[in-house]
Amino acid sequence: MPFLSCSAVKCIYNDDHYCQKGDILVEGNHAQEPSETCCSSFREDNGEMTAKNFAGEPSGKILVDCTACNCRYNREEKCHAEKIAIAGSSACQCRQTECSTFDKE
Repeated sequence: MPFLSCSAVKCIYNDDHYCQKGDILVEGNHAQEPSETCCSSFREDNGEMTAKNFAGEPSGKILVDCTACNCRYNREEKCHAEKIAIAGSSACQCRQTECSTFDKE
């Protein structure tokens, strides 16, 4: 499992740059660069409910499913990078996030 750092601080699962969800999905079937990927697990925190109500403890290591088949870290739709970074500090929806670790094969 990769070590995840996430700057999408408006995500309901984000707890001090760690993810409480336990697993995420990075999409980007035809991605050629990081901006063509996204964390489809992103859910905007609208203040009504916190992830603590329904998610686990924040963790640095996380399972990352990935459809970005052109990424060198993707093996059988799982990320095998040692570290992964999800960017999107001002994201309000998943398409405004990206996997900064994406590296085209």
